[in-house]
Amino acid sequence: MTTPRNMLDQNANAIIEKLIERALAGDLTALRLCVERIIPRTKPDSGINFDLPEGRIDSSDNMLQIANNITQAVAKGEMTIDEAEKFTDFLKHQRWHIDQAESKKRDEEWKKQRGW
Repeated sequence: MTTPRNMLDQNANAIIEKLIERALAGDLTALRLCVERIIPRTKPDSGINFDLPEGRIDSSDNMLQIANNITQAVAKGEMTIDEAEKFTDFLKHQRWHIDQAESKKRDEEWKKQRGW
């Protein structure tokens, strides 16, 4: 049985050639279709609007509050799971940078106390 999908597959090259031919002849719709296949539209990364608790982002109380807020936002449909994961990864990355900076600061203080 020949399905519409099979018919398209069998004629894909001829359809594409015709589309390109029409685009080159000035058909704006055909041109748009060609360009959209070459350079697909991307969804702008609009960021995530999210209120953070007061105080240091890396405090354990704040991290627990943020995790709870993210879970609630996903449950309410205010944030997608992908957005929640991106935001959580972002927070982990920020916390890692804070930890690194504080570790370096402690090392410098330790060296300073010993006159190094």
